[in-house]
Amino acid sequence: MPAAHKLVVQCWKAHADGCGIATGMMGQSDMCAPAFAVAAALAAALAALPAHADEAEGAADTPPQIVVFGRGETRIGTAAAASEGSIAGADLLVRPLLKVSELLEAIPGMVAAQHSGSGKANQYFLRGFNLDHGSDFTTYIDDVQMNLRSHGHGQGYLDLNGLIPEVIERETFRKGPYRADGGDFALAGAAYMSTIKGFDAPWTSVEGGGYGWRRLASGGTLPAGTGKLTLALQAKAYDGPWQQPEHLRHYAGFAKWLGPVGASELALTLHAYRATWRPTEQIPERIIGSPVCADVFCSPDPTARGETTRIIANAALSAPGWRINAYAQVYDWSMLSNPTYADASGASAQIDQFDRRMVYGLKGERAWTLSPALELSLGTENRYDAVSNVGVGQASAGRFVRSLGFYRLSEASASLWGAATLRPLPGLRLTAGLRGDWYHASVHARDPEAAALGQGTASQTLASPKLAAAWSPAPWAELYLNWGEGFHSNDARGTVNTAARVPLLVRGRGHEAGLRLQRGTATFTATWWALNVASELRFVGDSNAVEPSGASNRHGIELVGFWRPASWLALDASFTASHARYDNGDHIPNAFENAASAGVSFIHGGWEAALRMRHLGPSPLVEDNSVRDKGSTVFNLRAARKLGWIELYADLLNVLNSRDKDIAYFYESYIPAFDAAPVEGRLSRVVEPRTLRVGVKIGL
Repeated sequence: MPAAHKLVVQCWKAHADGCGIATGMMGQSDMCAPAFAVAAALAAALAALPAHADEAEGAADTPPQIVVFGRGETRIGTAAAASEGSIAGADLLVRPLLKVSELLEAIPGMVAAQHSGSGKANQYFLRGFNLDHGSDFTTYIDDVQMNLRSHGHGQGYLDLNGLIPEVIERETFRKGPYRADGGDFALAGAAYMSTIKGFDAPWTSVEGGGYGWRRLASGGTLPAGTGKLTLALQAKAYDGPWQQPEHLRHYAGFAKWLGPVGASELALTLHAYRATWRPTEQIPERIIGSPVCADVFCSPDPTARGETTRIIANAALSAPGWRINAYAQVYDWSMLSNPTYADASGASAQIDQFDRRMVYGLKGERAWTLSPALELSLGTENRYDAVSNVGVGQASAGRFVRSLGFYRLSEASASLWGAATLRPLPGLRLTAGLRGDWYHASVHARDPEAAALGQGTASQTLASPKLAAAWSPAPWAELYLNWGEGFHSNDARGTVNTAARVPLLVRGRGHEAGLRLQRGTATFTATWWALNVASELRFVGDSNAVEPSGASNRHGIELVGFWRPASWLALDASFTASHARYDNGDHIPNAFENAASAGVSFIHGGWEAALRMRHLGPSPLVEDNSVRDKGSTVFNLRAARKLGWIELYADLLNVLNSRDKDIAYFYESYIPAFDAAPVEGRLSRVVEPRTLRVGVKIGL
């Protein structure tokens, strides 16, 4: 057995002896048993892996290190818009992360905030949208859409917490509804993540840090039949700085078999994720410093709970010019939360939300190059959600009080899209696309409370045309014009609501103009964009009610730069500004007015380091703009040192110990021990304080 493998096995034998050396940071017995099971499986798998070539064949000279930054890739001649891009290689490897969803923050202008614990989907912000948990931004992993429609908490619920960062190889992003293959939830933007084909060598990492952070992860690739099998496992625990420890317990697994099938390549992928947590939500700022809330980390309702189980199986077959995949998903989620704390009578306003479903999907596309001047592509995307139980009930200290509406529903969709790209002149590309979508929803009440709110069926079809032009006047420059229509779906329960029905599909229209410059190792893009949404009526899972709002109009600019002055150094920065209003002139709450990011990455001679800044600008909290939030600015730092087959690394998160708000709201809440009656005011959740996390990665 190779030396590194022996060390891993010995380490986890020590773990078995009362959670000793390997889990001295873990401490808590409920973490030990499952973590040991994971660790034992990893150690056994690693021990079975073949030795590294250096051990099998003798030492060899180390080849020169090749460092790749996805941001520096040449996209002139291939990108359809200035706002498109990719992140890969060192862009992802050296990025400091407080939470895995911050992988999306590599997209210029995107911010992922959190208001209810590490196990819940993040709150996303992009292009003047408060995207809630994913209402107008979608993410695919290996062509499987991660957003959940008609979800128990919020439409388009986008939970990426189950991702293992080491398995993400590339992230391609788009903004606006300009591509024919972009469908539901892609109005503001979309991210397409690809998982790795395999690890170069087996590895195991152990981390520990402030506020009870512990992480154990391992992965490797081994031959399996005519292909290769890649495995990765992860266990995490975290308490956070909150008065009520978060007690996050997170377990995730990834398996991928990749091999040839005739002239095609077959990928069979399995993602599995389980998490439980105790969230501290946004708190009324008026109670901070009082006997009921000592500081910004207080937990007014310590009985809040959350749990998620998610398993996704995907089979993808691809060859040059075409690809197709089919997937199935099992999902079980529930959460006890308390955003208002008490009702007008002083009784608990805690709500119990839940969602149990199966999801099935089929997606494929085919491309043809008919001549050097003409390309055609056709595709389809189909999905069926069978939701056996979704709804919300009132609870008190975790005990059921009454139903607010329990449902069973199904939602089916089918789409067909096509696009043609013509190159009539050198340097000029003209693209036209058309997408057709059909949606059908069937909603059945499971109790009298739901029946009183409404049940039935709804169907809708929608055609979405797209146009794009790109002109390259020089090899280092390209200009873009884009126009397109897209949509997002509404919660199926809202389409049958007797009090105020919402349309099943809501149309949006966007256009933008942009410039891309790439000379040497420098890239710069500038974009002006506009996006209008026909209606922002939406069904609110917290109350099983429809929240009315009018059509909206947004426009803004984006400036993005990347420069690699040396092979070992990369600099990047972005700035976005947006103007968001309802059609009656009112401000849109939580629609931030600007955002910025900047970073410096260093990779040289076994050293790696990255310093990043993320700024979320000010935003109105109410429609008349009388109450505002100033935004937040956070710096994060990562450093690593490779010493042969051992890598030592550390993340210093929130370097300057910012006390800005991660998110803020303005609405009515009631703390009976402090308030005489319900009070309308600011509620917020503070940015988590400065945190140091250190780890060691053992590999071959």
